[in-house]
Amino acid sequence: MKAEDIQQDWTQDGTFPDADGTHVRCYDDVAILEPTASEPDSSGSVIVVPAGTSGTVLFFTTGEPCWLELEYEMEGMVFGVVEASKTKLYLRNDEKYSR
Repeated sequence: MKAEDIQQDWTQDGTFPDADGTHVRCYDDVAILEPTASEPDSSGSVIVVPAGTSGTVLFFTTGEPCWLELEYEMEGMVFGVVEASKTKLYLRNDEKYSR
């Protein structure tokens, strides 16, 4: 699934529930629960992102199902779209960057 194929509004405001019902915000990190494909890069290449990989939530949709745009913590900049119900909170943003 590509972000531009989803016909819902994207936002960074508020929260969405993960697979456990935990409220997650943008810039929190989530772990994906099953393998997924990345967005194609400029050359059209797609990477298989393994289950358990964490990524930072950049945007999420306001409709059902809720979709997330993630930047995965992999070598290079890897982005992807995954359903929120297939993720679990990994690390809150304020835990990554404590004050």
